[in-house]
Amino acid sequence: KEIPEEITKKFLGGRGINIHLLYNHVTPEIDPLSPQNPLIIGPGILTGLKGIGASRCNISGKSPETGLLGDANIGGHFGAFMKRTGIDCLFITGASKKPIYIHLDNGGIRIEDAKDLWGKSTKETNTILKRRYGPSSQSISIGIAGENLVRFACIINRKKNAAGRTGLGCLMGAKKIKAIVVSGEKSIKPKDENGFHDLVKSLQEKLKKEPLVNVLSQFGSVHLFNLINQQIGMGRAYNGLSTTFPENKDISPEILKEKYYTGKAGCFSCPVACQHRYKTGEVKGEGPEYTILASFGPVVGIKNIETVLYINDLINSYGLDASSTANLIAWAIELFKKGLIDENVTNGLKLDWGDEKTIIELIHQIAHRDGFGNLLAEGAKAAVNKLGEETAKYLIWTKYLPQSDPVDLRYLPAYALGNAVASRGSDHLRSRPTWEAYGLSEDQLKAIYGGFVSANPRSCEGKGRVIWWWETYLSLFDALGLCKLIAFHCRPGLLDFQFFSELIQHSTGLNLTPEEIFEVGERIVTLERMFIVREGIRRKDDSPPQRYFESLNDLRLDREKFEQMLDEYYQLRGFDKEGKPLEETIKRLGLK
Repeated sequence: KEIPEEITKKFLGGRGINIHLLYNHVTPEIDPLSPQNPLIIGPGILTGLKGIGASRCNISGKSPETGLLGDANIGGHFGAFMKRTGIDCLFITGASKKPIYIHLDNGGIRIEDAKDLWGKSTKETNTILKRRYGPSSQSISIGIAGENLVRFACIINRKKNAAGRTGLGCLMGAKKIKAIVVSGEKSIKPKDENGFHDLVKSLQEKLKKEPLVNVLSQFGSVHLFNLINQQIGMGRAYNGLSTTFPENKDISPEILKEKYYTGKAGCFSCPVACQHRYKTGEVKGEGPEYTILASFGPVVGIKNIETVLYINDLINSYGLDASSTANLIAWAIELFKKGLIDENVTNGLKLDWGDEKTIIELIHQIAHRDGFGNLLAEGAKAAVNKLGEETAKYLIWTKYLPQSDPVDLRYLPAYALGNAVASRGSDHLRSRPTWEAYGLSEDQLKAIYGGFVSANPRSCEGKGRVIWWWETYLSLFDALGLCKLIAFHCRPGLLDFQFFSELIQHSTGLNLTPEEIFEVGERIVTLERMFIVREGIRRKDDSPPQRYFESLNDLRLDREKFEQMLDEYYQLRGFDKEGKPLEETIKRLGLK
């Protein structure tokens, strides 16, 4: 079917089109693993255009992990190559009785037998399909975790590009879809080639002058490890029991670059190319990203960087979400240390911080659904139900999703609010307000956000406005198919709504003002909220974990001030006191 122009103007593409389809096809009674739950794959409206890092693709469905909104964004090359088939969005319902993979090319869609691929890792699967369909093909696949319906299984392109969160690899596994391969040859060109190329050239020149963008290109996202853990001191260690991890001298971006990096890699036509290849022993992998370096370093207490690199490759090969896996293991270790679970529960495993052998064994068990790993493989919500409600307060999660960013949210109230209200659960990629650390004046902040915002990063004043703005802003990156990581490393004003307006016009011919584009972002965020409200989410669910309201290093979140931030956020969003979108908001955004 053709996507109507009216819908394109309202949602653009990617995450926007996905939530439009999901809201209109999935109701509360549909089980996440039922054939009726769709798997929706939507590249951004600009994905496939060269020179701007337009590689991103959103994959959506009802989450097998949380039972709420399932949505994950993947980079690499798959989204751009999918657009070459002439397909802008893939909507899959039903389920196969036997393993299959789906092949998209210029001639349409085919369903192929995947018997020879079932049981193989994501790396093996993607390599086999690349040989089978040639160098102009790309694929996404699930590993053993997805096949075994691990609730937080993810989807992988190439070696490491992941649609990581909310368990959509489990949804693929429930449909018996091992992989989707694309091999189109259609040309993706902007509507106004001259205007587009002038704009892209100007952007690339500006990016070269951005100091943090150059650091990102040199080290990858792991450069954040030193900044967050050593300079700011807000890294999360030992499941949030500490922010200090003094043994981390062996884990640093400098050591990674000097001893282990073997070359660079990048997503489709990216001007920054922040990914790296590495080798340690027999393992040749890509990455790691900051999240996995910190999650399987300080969060679980591992001090050996080579072990973290091994785990990085293992996690990607199995197709496991690194954030949920690490958080659940850290939670289990704390429960074991506190005597809330014992070896009778863990099937003989003695859990301890930094015990590399046992942590790796537990990863194997989760992916294969063996032993104690089988309990954790059901996800955080089911694990709490099994082990008892008293264990929930030790879990770092919101809306049943373990926290993605391995930072301690006591330090920055805006980050805490952003994680709490995020539509898919505890997540930093819906709103990460990085300019909190830029030392901007209150006048500069007012010019950006349109109202008063305290210049003190630890103040709660105006931070509801900050998250309202950042959520809207970042939703557009997902709808356009652009990379948020570049945005996080740019100073204010470089990638603004005026830039989006010009980029959309030159690329697609659509004439949208900066104000109309901002409204598209509001519409996406509000419709996601409508989806989770329909599933039962209310104000009580928009809260960080209890641990962050407890003092650590003389810092804690203040409950009263947090609720005031939440009120400000709801008011700006056009939600009522319970977090439900008001009728006038729904009407204003054309979502009635």
